[in-house]
Amino acid sequence: MTKSNLKFLWHLVPVLLLSTSVLAAAAPPKKPAKGDKTPPVKTVPADPSEGGIQPPDGKWLVDSQGHQYFVEKLSKQSLGFLRLPNGKIRTVWGIEIDLVKEDADFFYYKVYRAPRPAAAAAAISPEELKKIEASYQVDTPESRRLRFTPFSTGLPNRGQWRNGFDLADMNGDGHLDIVHSPARKEPGPPVIFLGDGKGGWRRWTEAKYPALPYDYGDLAVGDFNGDGHPDIALGVHLRGLLAMVGDGKGGFTEAYKGLDFVLPGQGRQPGYSSRTIAVTDWNHDGRPDILAVGEGPRMNAMSRDRAQMNGNTEAYGVVVYLNQPDGTWLRKDQGTSSREIFADSIAVGDFNGDHRKDFATGSSVLGRRSLVNYGRADGGWDTADVAVARPSALVRSVDAVDLDGDGLDDLVLGYLSFENATWRAGIDVLYAHKDGTWTRRGVAEVDKRLEITALAHGDLDGDGKTDLVALTSTGETWIFLATARAGSPARRRPASPPTPAAARDIMSAWPTSTGTAGTRSWPTSPARARRSTRRTAAPPGAGSRPGTRLRPRAGIEPGTSKRKTPLDSPG
Repeated sequence: MTKSNLKFLWHLVPVLLLSTSVLAAAAPPKKPAKGDKTPPVKTVPADPSEGGIQPPDGKWLVDSQGHQYFVEKLSKQSLGFLRLPNGKIRTVWGIEIDLVKEDADFFYYKVYRAPRPAAAAAAISPEELKKIEASYQVDTPESRRLRFTPFSTGLPNRGQWRNGFDLADMNGDGHLDIVHSPARKEPGPPVIFLGDGKGGWRRWTEAKYPALPYDYGDLAVGDFNGDGHPDIALGVHLRGLLAMVGDGKGGFTEAYKGLDFVLPGQGRQPGYSSRTIAVTDWNHDGRPDILAVGEGPRMNAMSRDRAQMNGNTEAYGVVVYLNQPDGTWLRKDQGTSSREIFADSIAVGDFNGDHRKDFATGSSVLGRRSLVNYGRADGGWDTADVAVARPSALVRSVDAVDLDGDGLDDLVLGYLSFENATWRAGIDVLYAHKDGTWTRRGVAEVDKRLEITALAHGDLDGDGKTDLVALTSTGETWIFLATARAGSPARRRPASPPTPAAARDIMSAWPTSTGTAGTRSWPTSPARARRSTRRTAAPPGAGSRPGTRLRPRAGIEPGTSKRKTPLDSPG
C-alpha cells in the first residue's frame, strides 16, 4: 500500500466510525437484473463550510437508502483484508468499508458523509451558554502540603508499562510488592518487583510462569484457591483472560479453565478480551471472582508472529467469571454485542447501601452515561444512566469510595468532554444517594484536550481523611487532599486501624520521571481511611517509574493540568 493511501485511510477513520450506525442499518444494495438500465445516481452539492472530508468534485452521491457518499480507491498492494459475508471488506486495522466495485489493483469504496449535529444544537442562547460555562467552574483551593522523594530504586525508568498493576506481598516477607502485566511491545509473563519497604525493588527473576502467549493489559491479585498465597489474574490484550495460582515461593501454575482465552493453533477465532479487570467476591460465596470490561473494536492481530485476519474483532460489555470450587470459572454476562459499553476502567463499590457489590465503568463512547451497574441478589446487575455525568464526554477513569461518610460509595470520574465546541478535561465527584440520584461536584477542570488516565484514593498525608490521586495523559500527577468543609458539621466515623506504612507511602500511580505533581485541597466530611493498595498505569508510550513516597512540605507548585485502570475498592 502506498503512503498516500495509508495516510488518506487513516484520516478517514473518524468518518468511518461515525458512520457505523448508518452502515449497520443499511441492507446491501441489490444487483440490478441483467438487461436493466441503471438509473442515474442522484447527487447533492457539498457544503465546504461544514468541515471534514469533502468529495473532490464538490458533489455527494446519494444511494438508494439516502446515504450520501463519494467513491475513493484503496490499493490492494500489500493490504491485509477480510471479505465479510455482508459484502464489505475489513482491513487489518479493523475498519469495515462498503465496496462499490473492485479490479485487480484497487478496491473502490464509499466514503460516507459524516453525520451532522441537529440544527437546534447550534442555537445556544446566552443564558444556556453561561450555564454550560458555570458547570465547569471549580473552587478547589491550592495546597502546598506535600513533596515527593524517590522511592523507586531498582524499578525500570523506560517502557510502556500499561494498563494496570496491583500491590501485594507476593513472597510473604511482610513488604508490599508490585505485580505488573508485561510491558507493551515486550511480550512475556507478568513482572513482579519485590519491595524491601525502604524504596528498594528488585525484579523477581526466580519466579516461574506457565508458557503462554502473554501480552500487555491489566492485572489483579487475589487468593483464588484459598491456600493463603496470592494468585494472579490477567486481562490480555486481544487474547482474553488468564488466571494462575501461586505457591508463595515464585511458582505459578495455570488455572484459567472457563475463562475466555485463545491459544495459537486452537483453530478458532478470538472471543472476549479485556484490558480492564477487577477481582472481587461478586456472589458472596467467599471466593474471589473476576469482573472484566470489553476492550471494544480490535485489530485483527491474533498470531504470535504476525497479523491475521478474522471476522471477530470486537469485545463489548461486562463479563463476570465466577470462581468455582473445583478451580474452574463460570462465565456470566448480560450481553456482549456492539450495543454494549466498552472501556478502560472499572471500579467496584456499594452505591445504594444494599450491601451488595455494584460496579461502575468508564466509557469509550462519547456521551454514553450508562456507567453504573447495581448488583442484584440473583448475581445479575441493573445498568443505570448517570444523569449528572457530563454530556458529550468520554469517561477514561473511574474510582469508587465513600468521600462524605454517609455509608454509600461515591463515584469519581475522569472525563474528556466536547461541549459547546470546546474540549475540556477534568475530574468530577458524584455523591451517591440511596434513591439512585447523584450530586455532582467538579474538583478539577482544564480547557484542553487531554485524558485523566487513572484515578485512585488513599490517605496520603496521614490525617485520617480520604485523598484522591489522578494521572494525566501528559504525564502529570494531580493530588486532592481532603479537608473538613468550612461551616459544615463534621460527621465522624469510627477510625479504622492505622494504614500500614508501605501501603500509605507507595502512591498508587506510576508518574513519569518528567511529570509534575499538583496538590489541591477539597472539602469533605471526614471519612474512614482506606488502604491505597490500588493499581493504575502509566500513560501510553511514557517512560514510567513506579513507587513514589509522599512527605509533607510547603512550596510545591500544582501541575498544569491517557488512559487507565482504576480497580476494585479495598475494604
